[in-house]
Amino acid sequence: MARLRRETLRGNIGAAGELGLLLQQGMQDERGRTVVRRNAGRSFPLLARAAAAGDMSSVFPLAYAFDVGLGTRRDKRRAIRLYRRAWQQGSSAAASNIATVHRDRSNLRLAFKWWSRAAAVGGGEAAVDVGYCYQYGIGTRRNARLACEMYKRAIASTSTTDCGREEAMYHLAVAYLDAGDSKRARALLLRAAADADFPEAESVLNQLEAKRAIVPCRCRRGLLKSLPGHAACPQHRTASLPNPRLQRTALRAAAEPPGR
Repeated sequence: MARLRRETLRGNIGAAGELGLLLQQGMQDERGRTVVRRNAGRSFPLLARAAAAGDMSSVFPLAYAFDVGLGTRRDKRRAIRLYRRAWQQGSSAAASNIATVHRDRSNLRLAFKWWSRAAAVGGGEAAVDVGYCYQYGIGTRRNARLACEMYKRAIASTSTTDCGREEAMYHLAVAYLDAGDSKRARALLLRAAADADFPEAESVLNQLEAKRAIVPCRCRRGLLKSLPGHAACPQHRTASLPNPRLQRTALRAAAEPPGR
């Protein structure tokens, strides 16, 4: 911190950006103790200064600051403009964040477009998003084959988090169950439920073991059910579809065999 402050005072733009990012995120040691406290008010001007001077590593955190209002007022237009700059430099996270902005605005076609761009530059988490969109026809046409391909890519990607990989396994297993392949589905569900933190996977496994009719949750993992971008789910019927007529229509669509 002392070195970064000295270099920033000397006009080192890279140091200013690094210091701004450190203050935005904070830092903890291996015991979880706070070493550097988050300070959005101090981080924002440093990131803005560095990005304006051409430090590309500062563009994404500056976009995020505008996106969620860290040290400044929320400004989605500026956030998207800066995210686009970061994406043009190869940031899959920037493209995913643009997709999230459009999803929250219920513009699912644009969300799908940007998740696809994120996946194209190596985003493992985005591959899960794209697979889910193909599986249920969210912002694009349903396509079971492409959904499975994207889930497999997410599972194999080194950039996918453990949580995202488990979600890809789960939804791929559901796709296999929809196609009548319980053997491959069970193997994936066992992997997804291995650390006992994925109750939806455990529930489907229990249904398979009991040889009952399979009724899987079709929602996104960890995403509020009230947000746009969810498939109709028989376990959460009123979550994001308050209109009963729309709810019934969506549930019928979810029950249809996925397109090829």
